[in-house]
Amino acid sequence: MITMEQVEKAQQYLIDSASDIGKATERAIRAERMLKHIKSLEMKKRNEQALGAQEREAYASEAYKDALLEEAVSAGELAKIRALRDAAESVIRIWQSENANMRAARV
Repeated sequence: MITMEQVEKAQQYLIDSASDIGKATERAIRAERMLKHIKSLEMKKRNEQALGAQEREAYASEAYKDALLEEAVSAGELAKIRALRDAAESVIRIWQSENANMRAARV
């Protein structure tokens, strides 16, 4: 059985984490977009090379690697917050179902 205290904690978490999910989404989108920016900057450094070589060197650069890692970390943070919010919503739904079943059994 889900207790009222667990439901209240889940509800409070949903309220409190709204800002966190917004910030995590912002970081994830920014990190994803930075990949293109970093790639362009790295390719620009190698203007004298053929396009394929510029791209290869850009992908091999430390700056691009760092941007990839940032993207992965921010995507992981976003996934964690979403999973915790899903769990909180599940607690509330289970409690609602349990209460509905108890009410139906009393009738």
